[in-house]
Amino acid sequence: MMKFSVFIPFFLLVMMSSCESSRAIDFKKSLSQSERRLFQIVLGKDSWGEKKMQYVIDNNYKDALAAVDQQAKEFDNLINYLKKLPTNDIPESEPLKTATIEYYEALKALHTFDRKEIAQRELLVTLKDNERKKASDELIALAKQKKQLYNTVYQKEAILQTASEKFDAYNGFD
Repeated sequence: MMKFSVFIPFFLLVMMSSCESSRAIDFKKSLSQSERRLFQIVLGKDSWGEKKMQYVIDNNYKDALAAVDQQAKEFDNLINYLKKLPTNDIPESEPLKTATIEYYEALKALHTFDRKEIAQRELLVTLKDNERKKASDELIALAKQKKQLYNTVYQKEAILQTASEKFDAYNGFD
């Protein structure tokens, strides 16, 4: 009977750690699914991102702006999904979740910034000489602002990478 009582705490410890690992695996799977969804939103075939580019190429600015709005809604849905994702006291999951959300928000800001560029291109088509030069200068200024958004995305991506590495190391996914 004495041997049996020694094994009970050990068994409970093993069971608790395996549950925790299972929760970490589920959490990681959810993040992987969201990453695939993000890829689809930004670069997927027949995505709003692809449609937006095609509309701009075709000088169809009205539909390009509508595509930006639809893409923004898809980003919002994905970000809201991540915000509701439970961390269940999984080690290093909260910083990873926060970094993921901030990265996705930065990408959303970058991709919805196209709204300003599209509106400026639409205006550029309607203007004459002097006004056109001024509008072209504004388009260049927008490109500089967009570069700042890219820099933010790169920074958030680095933070996400660090958080992901910590999560993996702490939860045994190395």
